Amino acid sequence: MNNIYTTIESCRICESNELRDILDLGDQAPANSLYRDIEEAPPSVPLRLIFCENCSTVQLGEDVDPGYLFSQYLWVTGTSKTAENYSYKFATEALAKIENQSIKNPYVVEIASNDGTFLNRFIERGCKVLGVDPAKNIVDLAVKKGIPTICNFFTVDLANEIIKKEGKADIIFARNVIPHVKQIHSVIDGISTLLNTDGVGIIEFHNAGLVLDEKHYDYIYHEHLFYFTLRTISGLLQRYGLNVYDVIYSPISGGSWVVYFSKIKIPKSGKLIELENQDEENAINSYERWLEFAEKVEIHSEKIKQIVFNENEKIPAYGASARSSTLLNYCGINSDHISIVIDKNPLKAGLFTAGSNIPIVSFDAGLPEIKKTNKILLLAWNFQDEIINDLREAGFLGEFIIPLPGDPYIL
Repeated sequence: MNNIYTTIESCRICESNELRDILDLGDQAPANSLYRDIEEAPPSVPLRLIFCENCSTVQLGEDVDPGYLFSQYLWVTGTSKTAENYSYKFATEALAKIENQSIKNPYVVEIASNDGTFLNRFIERGCKVLGVDPAKNIVDLAVKKGIPTICNFFTVDLANEIIKKEGKADIIFARNVIPHVKQIHSVIDGISTLLNTDGVGIIEFHNAGLVLDEKHYDYIYHEHLFYFTLRTISGLLQRYGLNVYDVIYSPISGGSWVVYFSKIKIPKSGKLIELENQDEENAINSYERWLEFAEKVEIHSEKIKQIVFNENEKIPAYGASARSSTLLNYCGINSDHISIVIDKNPLKAGLFTAGSNIPIVSFDAGLPEIKKTNKILLLAWNFQDEIINDLREAGFLGEFIIPLPGDPYIL
C-alpha cells in the first residue's frame, strides 16, 4: 500500500515550480486511518509543509489518494455539540445573504455534506437541499435522516449533471473541505458552474493566521492539502469569476473564516477590508513568517513532551481527532505514555490511533479510567469547554493537560 501517495513538483494552484520547504513533520500514517488490529497498521506518508513563491499558497508536499482518505470516513458532524449549535447561526447568515429575497424556497447545495447536520437547518427553513459527499458510510446516515445526498466527489462534471436534473443553486457551501481537495480546480469550476448568477457561494476554512499565531501545527495532516489565507482563497476564486465580498468568524477547528462570494461584483465589507489589511501587516503570506512558525513548532513539541513524559504512569487522553494524530506522532507520544483515548464518536470505539497505537474507547467505557486518574491529556482542545464540562459532570476532579493553542499548560 506504499503507492497511496505522490510527491508534487509544482504548485496545485498556479503550477509554479518555485516551491520552498517550511516544515517537515516526519513520515506519518494518514490521520483518519484508524485500525482494529495492530497488524493492520497503515503505511506512513511524508508530512511536509511547503510554500509557493509565486502565489503564496501554503500546501503539503504530497498527495494521498483521495479514495484512500475519504471513501470511508470517521468524522460525524452531529457528534459535536459545538458544530450542532453553530449550524443554526450558519444557516441564518447564509439565507440573509441572498440578494433576491423574493426566492421563497432557495435551492441549497452542500459540498462534503457529511451526515447532513448543516443541510438540516436549511430544510427546517423550507429550503430545497442536496448534499454531495464521497463517504458511503456517512451518506447512508444522511439519507436515513431524510437528507437527499449524492455519494460522489464534487467536480465540474457532477455540477453539470445536477444542473440538468435540478437546475442551478441559490446557495452553495463547502465547510472545511476546500483545503482537502486534490482536484481543486474542478471543484471551484463546478461551484462557479452550479451557482446562480445572483446566488451566494460560501467557503469555510481554517484561519492560517491562527495556525501561525497560536501554533496550530496539529491542523497539518494529509487530508489538509492547503492552508489558505484570505488573500490566497480570494485569488483561487477569482480564477473562476467568483468575487469574495464578506467574511465572518466560525468557532470550528479552533477558529475559521467563512467567506461569502458571488459571480456579480459586490463591494467588499468593512470587516473583510479590515482583516485583509491585518493579514498584510502581520505578513502571513510571507515565507519568512512561516519559517518562524516552523521554529516555534519544534520548541512547542519539546515542551509538551516534558509534561507528558514526566508522568509516573500512563494517563488517559480525550479526543481521537485527526489533528491529534499529528500532535501524537510528531511529539513521539504513543501507547507507552497514553493508556486510552476517549471519544464520543461510535465509529471510532474499538480502533487504534494511527501510528501511535493507542486504543480508542467510548465515553462510557472510559469512565472507570477517568475516575482513577488525576490528569487527562486534552487532544481535542478545540472543543475544550464542551469536553471539560462533560468530564466534570462525569465526576473527573483532576487536571487537564492543554496542548494548544499557544504553549502547553495544565488547567
